[in-house]
Amino acid sequence: MSAADFYDALAPAYHLNYADWEASIARQAAALHAVLGARGVAPGSTVLDAACGVGTQSLGLAALGYRVTGSDLSAGAVARARREAEGRGLSIPFRVADLRALADVHAREFDVVIACDNAIPHLLSDAEIEAAFGQMWRCTAPGGTCLVSVRDYDTIDRAGVQSRPPVVHAGGEGLRILFQVWESDGQHYDLAMYVVHDTREQPPSVQVMRTRYYAVGIPTLMESMRRAGFEDVQRLDEPFYQPIVAGRRPR
Repeated sequence: MSAADFYDALAPAYHLNYADWEASIARQAAALHAVLGARGVAPGSTVLDAACGVGTQSLGLAALGYRVTGSDLSAGAVARARREAEGRGLSIPFRVADLRALADVHAREFDVVIACDNAIPHLLSDAEIEAAFGQMWRCTAPGGTCLVSVRDYDTIDRAGVQSRPPVVHAGGEGLRILFQVWESDGQHYDLAMYVVHDTREQPPSVQVMRTRYYAVGIPTLMESMRRAGFEDVQRLDEPFYQPIVAGRRPR
């Protein structure tokens, strides 16, 4: 599956990645708010969430008063993000846009551009990552901030075939279980996402979605961001749940 097809299929169940998606929305927004505040960025600033998915970061930041625009390569994810925002009374324009074509779609600059939840490693080569950072630079206003959050692959054992701990949800419709299996292929790996629904009254249903990642190291990402034109590129290990690579577009 392409990354777009993967997230189209996953969009209805994406919240199952979290034990409590609503709490995670608020927690991630608070962490990003702290990171932005340390850089002089306050609510009311414009934010482009360039890998918005179903809205995890967009919804929380908009609730804090940031003027958020969201985009994602998955039309299914964007459609759900739009519904989630409307259901919360939040005004967030959402569009479908690939990270490598942001400037053409949005045609404007923002105070902040973000891409969280390990979105960048869906780009499978250094050249594709540099193209995305170039687009993010074009969408960042002079003096503005760019933030991406990623897994620290240099600290993760990816040898062979591995499974990740399941997330289990119990409710009136039975058990819903989401888990991942990673199969490494050198610097890349294939991820299979399994969503199991067990009503306890009939045979369980299983949905399997697959996508591919580039296990790119954070130093490589930092250098790619610098080559795109960002300055003061830093790695931040707190307070977000993943390491953040942050840079600033010169004035």
